[in-house]
Amino acid sequence: MMEKKHIEDWFINLNSNKMLLSFYLIRKSLLNAVIELKPIIHGRVLDLACGVMPYKDFLNNSNIETYIGVDLESTEYHNTIKPDYYWDGKKIPLDDASVNFVIATEFLEHYFDTKHILQEINRVLKPGGTFFFTVPNVWPLHESPFDYHRFTPNALDEHFKMSKFSSWEIKPLGGFHYHVALTLALWNDFQLSKKYRIIIKPFLFFFTNLLIKKDKRKSNFSNGEMYSGLYGFVIK
Repeated sequence: MMEKKHIEDWFINLNSNKMLLSFYLIRKSLLNAVIELKPIIHGRVLDLACGVMPYKDFLNNSNIETYIGVDLESTEYHNTIKPDYYWDGKKIPLDDASVNFVIATEFLEHYFDTKHILQEINRVLKPGGTFFFTVPNVWPLHESPFDYHRFTPNALDEHFKMSKFSSWEIKPLGGFHYHVALTLALWNDFQLSKKYRIIIKPFLFFFTNLLIKKDKRKSNFSNGEMYSGLYGFVIK
């Protein structure tokens, strides 16, 4: 169970020497997305399926009125850090049109009924409110059996349209080169023995850094493009 004192090292400071390379790469891309959110977030904020609320302190500014964490009861993540509200996984325990922002990082892939949860998010957002999300593309099965989706931009377009959001912008967490870098890191971390991981990691870290420097994040998502994950801003 993660203690509060470790959160910054795992999600914000990102010491590559202390982390598996794949975790470093995925959390680096997530942090870059959250950095885009930081200057615009304000008002009442809902962190849905919040876990340990890793970005709460990082995002905190004078424009945030209230930061609300909601999660299932007794998850593996909660130790000294508890959500403000527990939920039943169906109805968000907040009133209609009661928050300015909803944050859901690496969550939508774990919710089978995408239509339902997006309608719930729409319900609690104020008119003009923003839903910020991230979802993986290159990542192993996790929290199984509750790992249901790997979304394409086209699928998210249709889901946001059906859920009656007014506008949205979908972006890649990383492009083709980042996809390759993360895939190699996962192979190193989860397929090789500890002995070979130690030997290969310095060389792989150098090579993946080269790939990341060449990476181009293209938001037009044309045929033939690859992406490591997606994030975006969805307006009610």
